[in-house]
Order: sequence, then C-alpha cells, then structure tokens
Amino acid sequence: MNIDIRDMQIVIDENVFTFPLSYSDLQNTLGDARIVHKSEKKNSYVYDKFGITFDDADEMYLKKRKAFIDRQHLISYVTFFIDDAELMKEAEIPAERFSGNITFFGNEWNTLKKSDGSSQYLYSNKGEYEFAHIKAIIRGDDSEPNYREGSFTKTLYLTFAPERPKSTENYNISVPEEECVTFTNFNFKLAVIQELMYTLEILKPYFDIYDYLKFKKSKANTETEKNLKAAVDFFKQLPVPQRLANELTEINVDGGNEIYGNIAPLWEGEDGRFEFDISPEELKNFPDLRRIKTVFPVSEKTAALCKKFGIDIMPI
Repeated sequence: MNIDIRDMQIVIDENVFTFPLSYSDLQNTLGDARIVHKSEKKNSYVYDKFGITFDDADEMYLKKRKAFIDRQHLISYVTFFIDDAELMKEAEIPAERFSGNITFFGNEWNTLKKSDGSSQYLYSNKGEYEFAHIKAIIRGDDSEPNYREGSFTKTLYLTFAPERPKSTENYNISVPEEECVTFTNFNFKLAVIQELMYTLEILKPYFDIYDYLKFKKSKANTETEKNLKAAVDFFKQLPVPQRLANELTEINVDGGNEIYGNIAPLWEGEDGRFEFDISPEELKNFPDLRRIKTVFPVSEKTAALCKKFGIDIMPI
C-alpha cells in the first residue's frame, strides 16, 4: 500500500481523500471498518488488515477552523501503526501493522523541522518545506531512519489542522436608507435571515460567530448549547431590506441550519426554542413567498394565516 500526504489530502494507492472525511468515503475504497464508539459523537474506524485507524474530530474543532461540512464529515485524524508495540494493546488499535510506503508530496521525508518529531511544514511538490493543512507526528527515535527498503518504519499520526481563513467581514451594523421589514416574531426573522444570508447569500454581512467574536475582541464561551447573547443581539439589530424580502419564495427551517449553529454552537435540536409564529403584518412583506418547509410544529393560527396568503407549509 502506497500513501502520499498532501496539503489537505491523503492519497491511498491513487485514491484521493480530502479532509475532513466521511466514513462512506473510506468504505467506497477500503471497505467496512471495525467501528469503536469513543463517545456519543465520535468514532474510531479501525482497518485491522491495513494497520490504519481513522478518528472523528469534535464538530466544534472543525467549525472553529471554518472546515466543517456536515456531521458525516468529521474524520480528521489518521494513524498508521508500524513500530510501537505498546500502542497495539489498546482496543482501537488495528490487529495488523501497516506495511507499505509513506511519502509527503511524493517525497521521502527523513528530516523533520521540529525537535518533537512533529511538523506542519511538509515537503511540498515544489521541493521546499511549506505550511500544510495536515500536521504530521512521527513516533520513534529521531536518530533512526524513517525508511528502510522502501517502507516507512515509524508509527505516523496525521492531524487535519487547517488555519482558519482570515475574515474580511465588517460586522458594524448600519441602518440602510431604504425600507426594511418590521418583524414581530424574532424566530421567524431568524428563519428569513437563514434563507437570505446563508442560502441565497444576498444579506450581508455573512455572520460567523467565531469571526464575529474576534471582530468584537470578545472571549465569550462558545462551548455551549445555550443561546449566545452576542449572536442573538446581532440578529435582533440586523436590518432586513424590503427589496431582499421581495426575492424570497421559500423558507426551509431545519435544526441544522447555519443560523442556529451560530447562535447555539452545541445545540442539536433537542428543544423547540426556535419554533415560530407569523403575524399578518410580517407576511405582507413577502409577496412571493409560496412555501415553508419546517421541522418545527406550526400552530393552527399560523397554518391558517399561511393558507390565506397562499403559502404551503410542509414538514421536512
């Protein structure tokens, strides 16, 4: 088996895997793994015959780096077990050891940049050490060679650790000199903003709670299922121009919507805090709205009102 480590990818026998990975990505090429449930939200995917283990990262870990795709693409760690006997005793360790060659951007790597045996400056295809989004940690004695007879000789850990892109958003809110929608139901406003900001991307600024807190130089705790006051206040103050409301034809309300993840980063839909009603005054601002799909229950009053306005309500 031949492995090549690249900037955001790992190539296994010419099959390219881009981080973060999903288990289905691996299954299509490597087959079924032995799955070890490390916690409610994290698994290890052990390929016993290959000597390789893939591990999930916390969802928050990826969100903080703007690398989160969805809850299926969490795999961010890979270990090739080769020469560390003590590690082989653990339950999530493969039964066999990895046998094959490992290169970095197509090059053998015998020189590390850091004394602790780790580096995020991988040997690039330009023939130089460059920053990569994958961090490599090689176990073993640095005085011993990393290669012997065409095979890698030391246990290798890979961590997908991308740098968070620098935000260019200006989060200072100003009231535009044009007609704006007046909302009486904040949760309905959130559903509207989800469509305009995250789906259609026509309402600015594009809000990201981590960028926003950095912009505000705030150290607010994001490791919570509770609503973050900073995010709630921002969306309450954010104006929604009427010209944008005129473009809205459909609203999709799902517990996994980006706006809810920015308000309550660890919330997973376990309560109905974002359920909403709608007033006639609000609906008048959305002349082309024809469909609302929602995971939340809708009151009889709101259902009747939407029917009157020619708006279909459907469950997701």
